[in-house]
Amino acid sequence: MPKSIPTLCGSIMGEPFSLGEKIHNAAYAALGLDYTFVCFGVEDPRAAVQAIRTLGVRGMNVSMPYKSAVMPYLDAIDESTRAIGAVNTIDNRDGVLTGYNTDYLGAVRALQEAIRPAGKRIAVIGAGGAAKAVAYGCRQAGARVEVFNRSAERGRTLAESLEVGFGGSIDDFAADAFDVVINATSAGFRQPGTNPLDGRLASHLVVMDVAFIPVETALLRQARQLGCTTVAGTRMLVHQACRQIELYTGQDAPIAVMERAMLQEIERLRL
Repeated sequence: MPKSIPTLCGSIMGEPFSLGEKIHNAAYAALGLDYTFVCFGVEDPRAAVQAIRTLGVRGMNVSMPYKSAVMPYLDAIDESTRAIGAVNTIDNRDGVLTGYNTDYLGAVRALQEAIRPAGKRIAVIGAGGAAKAVAYGCRQAGARVEVFNRSAERGRTLAESLEVGFGGSIDDFAADAFDVVINATSAGFRQPGTNPLDGRLASHLVVMDVAFIPVETALLRQARQLGCTTVAGTRMLVHQACRQIELYTGQDAPIAVMERAMLQEIERLRL
């Protein structure tokens, strides 16, 4: 397997974005490792995967729009990742490229900071890639999951693929029927005034939002004001990055250092 000095890790996405670079490089520095992380904006996912092989890149994060597009070019796909249908992490182990999805682990680890998911009634809002990862993770953690989505066809398809319930449109969501509600749509991301569940919450709920910019979305702000327990999308983001660090380095991730770097970068960019 080709090698580099320092050991190279990175991310491939449509447009470079600095957040992952700050999180990962802070972790490597804290661990005392001669690693560096570079964010690549690419146009050809097949060529990007080949570059991992050619250059000996140790690990590569994958962001939209390439999470599914890279899958045919990998040597192996983790079982959970295959069920979700999206790769966000490529681990290069002695030249063998394995695709993982750490989003679902990040979601569960973040949620577990607030509640034990097993046996809980969890409503997942959305039917895209994030929703599928969240619903899968919650189901694996033993929760009773029900999906709600604006498009009934997409929502029902996702629910059937994971063997979870489908509750109908967002208008059909009733807070009293659930212990937890998770917004897994893009509504609220970089939209500080947008709340996909405006007026539909109740104080007993644990409310989680996968949107991480702003740190406190309109949904989470309303939930906090009602007295709900809230889980920010930044917690899911940092937990999924921790799993990537564990894969790439074989060491425990320094989560406090990583979270501080993430929040500082969000503040610096005024996102």
